[in-house]
Amino acid sequence: MSLITEMTKDFAENISNWIYEEPYSIYSLENNLETILELMGGDYYVFIDDENQLFGYFCFGKSAQIPTNDYIYSEEVLDIGLGMKPILCGRGLGYTFLNTGMDFAKKQFKAEKYRLTVASFNKRAVSLYEKAGFIILKTINHSKSGDEFYIMVKE
Repeated sequence: MSLITEMTKDFAENISNWIYEEPYSIYSLENNLETILELMGGDYYVFIDDENQLFGYFCFGKSAQIPTNDYIYSEEVLDIGLGMKPILCGRGLGYTFLNTGMDFAKKQFKAEKYRLTVASFNKRAVSLYEKAGFIILKTINHSKSGDEFYIMVKE
């Protein structure tokens, strides 16, 4: 049976070693103490599949936001971030994964509205999010990298 559970140090170390292929490498995390501590900070959860394997992770709240100079995140919606194990990406598994995370957020945080931030070049993810009912609210830029992102919302 699959489940979403709290992040542990072992899971955090595993995730910090995930390497995404280009052009998705911006989603790769750095394998260092700062990353491990962020992953274990309380906003991150892991998704364990039916075979008891680490499938992906979710983060909620501020941890799902990016630094930006041109957008102010409001509190009336729950920010959601997610990452699937790189080897599983592009296999049609994202829709179920995303909906599992939103179901968890509804129970855990009483969320009714969701917001996510996605790199604008990531057409694969944007298409998935639109299929799940998200719409593009605004285009913004990351304050450090300058990369373009979409703010997407679902009511």
